[in-house]
Amino acid sequence: MDSNFLSYHDLKVSEIEKGFYDRVEYVENAVTRDAYFEALEELTAWLTARHSKIFQLSNGVLRNTITKEEFAYPPSFTTSSYSTEKRPRYSTMSLTEFHYFSLLPLELRQEIYSLATPARFVDVQQSDEQDYDEFAEHLRTTPNAIRLDKSLTHFSFNWRSQIPSQTKQRTLERYGFSSAKSAYQPWKVTKLAPQISLDWLCENPDYAWQLCREVSMYSTAPIPALLHTCRESRDVLIQRGYQLTFRTRSHGPRTWFNFDHDVLFLSHGDDWGTNYRAVSGCSWDIGQFHPDDMQKVKRVALDTSTGCLYLAHPRFGEGNYKFSDLSSVLRLFGHIEELLLVEWTDSHIVSFCPMKDFYDRPKRRHRYDTQCLWSYQPVSEVDVLPQLFSHTNSWSPLTVASIGPYGELLNNHQGLTRNGYFKMVLKSLEEKLVRHRRFVVSRDTADANTWWNIPTIATVHVMSNWGHELLGRERQGALSRVYELRKKWLADEERRSNHVTQREADDFEADEEAYDLVLEQEDPHKAQRTWWTREGIVPFLAERAT
Repeated sequence: MDSNFLSYHDLKVSEIEKGFYDRVEYVENAVTRDAYFEALEELTAWLTARHSKIFQLSNGVLRNTITKEEFAYPPSFTTSSYSTEKRPRYSTMSLTEFHYFSLLPLELRQEIYSLATPARFVDVQQSDEQDYDEFAEHLRTTPNAIRLDKSLTHFSFNWRSQIPSQTKQRTLERYGFSSAKSAYQPWKVTKLAPQISLDWLCENPDYAWQLCREVSMYSTAPIPALLHTCRESRDVLIQRGYQLTFRTRSHGPRTWFNFDHDVLFLSHGDDWGTNYRAVSGCSWDIGQFHPDDMQKVKRVALDTSTGCLYLAHPRFGEGNYKFSDLSSVLRLFGHIEELLLVEWTDSHIVSFCPMKDFYDRPKRRHRYDTQCLWSYQPVSEVDVLPQLFSHTNSWSPLTVASIGPYGELLNNHQGLTRNGYFKMVLKSLEEKLVRHRRFVVSRDTADANTWWNIPTIATVHVMSNWGHELLGRERQGALSRVYELRKKWLADEERRSNHVTQREADDFEADEEAYDLVLEQEDPHKAQRTWWTREGIVPFLAERAT
């Protein structure tokens, strides 16, 4: 080793001395720091004794006579360096220096993994593995073709009033025949989960299709990229709740989902269709979810669901199928903490946006692409303005179902404040859902012990960043148009108060009449436009375009 001493030890001493100030600062306690100093002293003593011609110590300076390097000895440090307070290594990292990610503390890497994986709206869709006609033919031609899954009992409160437990078809037992083999029974029959007549299902394939068909679930939502980046990032995300879930009665789970953060987005079906209401009890086809997964879901977004908020207005009565729909969703999932009633999505923006904006819409490049990731914003009362004050003076597809066509419910809302209407109707909706739950539990002894949570409810728009940007632009344009009309109205009021000529006083009325003439018909919503111009816009003046 002595033959390589010059190059080897000179390098080691240089590394130790140069990094000494940084290293000692991050030692956790005084004992370890003392040991560090002691090791440095021993190394210096050994070098100056063993190779005195190369390493020389005098007047507090350690010199290398060959490389001409000099080091202060013993090193001097500020008293803060000797503090026994634990100091993280990254607390003094330079903002202009690149730090290798793998060298960061594990705790910091874990937080980065979490922050780089935002909550998602996961739109779960179904894929039928069977053709309906083939399924119906199989029922018709194959004996004992139906096998029911025990998980169907979770949905029994929906189907037990529609599917009979017995049929009029005669059995061999009625003629004195018996068998040692017991009849097929998928679950223990109770009043809560009665028997289902298999013969009746064979004669009614539409119902059997919902109960027995082979279907899988999947989602096109972007998969968190860090699940497939490296083993460490995957392990961290799995430990923090990400898992493959949403199995069906016939297929395993295929969708990555975090029950603590992600939002389950349920697409809307047919309001009046009965094909799947026998199981789901609502216009969202949720009858294929497995109960174990449903009980874990905390956040749900219901597409095209804000009509129930409109009907929750105190002017309407209690009895309405929309409340039954919502109650069925809440009852089946059981533990929902946040329910988002979805008003508009990107598809609504597509229906009115200019062709240039349509072609500028970002396209999904791969299954991990987050540029089309959905997010939400609250619905505002001003969202009725693009329909009332369209910049093209024509019909607008942007109807706010939660307020009614052309904002009809706002006119009768006393003392409109920003989001005041929605606070009122959301509170009314929650109260009606509580009363509906109380009614369901009390009307049937089979449901006496049934309970489901009434979550926090909000009405929102769920869109990509592209959709939010265009919606903001549409809002600002409508607010500006209303503001200009309001300025003319205020000027007219001032002229009236000053007793100006009738010709000048008619200016504002002329503007309104011109707006109506462009529509080529008598304006049926003039009252709403006038109310917004004079009263409704007041709480939102700060939001107008400048």
